[in-house]
Amino acid sequence: MLVKLLFIIILSLISIFCWLSLTNHLEVEFHFFGKVLPTDLSTLMITSFVLGALLVFISTLARDARRAIEGYRQSRKRKKEQSIKEELNKGMEDFLRGDLARAKAHFTEVLKSDPFQKDLYLKLSEISVKESNDEEALHWLERTRWIDNKNVEIPLRQAEIYLRMKHFDEAIRTLKRAIGLDDTNLKALKSLREIYRNSRRWEEAIRIQKSISKLAKGKPTEEEEHFFYLGLKYEHAMDLLSRGEEGIEDALKVVKEIVREEKTFQPGFVLLGDIYLRMGKWVSAGKVWGKSFRRFKSIIFILRLEELYLNREDPSTLLRIYQRTMSDNPDNWMLAFFYAKLCLRLEMLDEAFEEINAISLRQKDFPALHRLFAEIYLHKKDFGRAAQEFEKTFELSGTSYLPFACNVCERESKEWAAYCPQCHRWSTYTIKEVERIIPPLPPSLPFSNRAFFPLEER
Repeated sequence: MLVKLLFIIILSLISIFCWLSLTNHLEVEFHFFGKVLPTDLSTLMITSFVLGALLVFISTLARDARRAIEGYRQSRKRKKEQSIKEELNKGMEDFLRGDLARAKAHFTEVLKSDPFQKDLYLKLSEISVKESNDEEALHWLERTRWIDNKNVEIPLRQAEIYLRMKHFDEAIRTLKRAIGLDDTNLKALKSLREIYRNSRRWEEAIRIQKSISKLAKGKPTEEEEHFFYLGLKYEHAMDLLSRGEEGIEDALKVVKEIVREEKTFQPGFVLLGDIYLRMGKWVSAGKVWGKSFRRFKSIIFILRLEELYLNREDPSTLLRIYQRTMSDNPDNWMLAFFYAKLCLRLEMLDEAFEEINAISLRQKDFPALHRLFAEIYLHKKDFGRAAQEFEKTFELSGTSYLPFACNVCERESKEWAAYCPQCHRWSTYTIKEVERIIPPLPPSLPFSNRAFFPLEER
């Protein structure tokens, strides 16, 4: 319609100019590239107008054609996007229903139309993992990395697959690439640390843990990560100690670093005494464990001393240590319990019974208490009472021994452990406190201000 109107206007104007040309005849000379063309004024004006109108018409036609082409392209694009969207929705529905094969087919079809959808490559790798096709999962992740090589999530997923395939060198290389993209990524750092730890590459594991500890500064996990750093050094020392005489000096050096760095890390002091004992310096071991008990009040140090003196066939010194330590710590029922066990072991049945009976009057029942009562009666040949005590042991919930328990996740263990394999914390194992049934008795006068420990080796 617009073109028709424009055409009519142009014809009307040409008619007017033709009429003017006939009624107003005036000769003029038109110079064009050095040539002189004679014409009249009206013809020149009409020609100029027609050329201008023609240019306007051509430009308008070109604009309309361009708009029409652009509209066609947009229409095709919308149709393509709609088709991709429908295919994608079908794939997601199949994926959520668990039909992985059909979902995979839909996603692959979408990628044929749009090969730059990185989220689909990630989804395809996830499907491959669920199908236990790790090689294919790595293929899709690598395709994703070509599109977005700055995404730290991609090497993290690759590392998980390499670890599952036990390709540790590739996992290390991939995790290092992730750390290169984001050196504050704790997931990458901890994964790399665990690989080094499991492969006993202690220096690399400790170096990575230092970085983790720095990132934890001022955060709730700061102490936990610091203890993990000390724990890795503890494991390093244990590894050196396992090499025999050639590694014992290096192990001692590492443990001394641990106790200097952190005075509250109990496993370090336990291991320091163990190393001194391995070196034949039993007096030094006894002093370390004795001072550590006075500092931490942890029963593990008394148990280490018990093992030391029993192996040396010196029970009298051990009994004096117990008695004086109990005098200095009258509220510590665990000391009395293990003292009673020692008395039973040494056939001091009356002393054992006296201590256990005192505990039973002050603490709530627990299975290990009746188990010890039963063993005392067995040694006394009183089988009836022994049977009664064994029955009480079975009636109560819990173990028949006094367990160590992690104070974080409450995992129990018959033996003391430096590290909890369940919650992955260090220095958390202790014996659970038993509920009191009456207030503690008034403390008796101590024999000494500190427990007895030998001053010279025999």
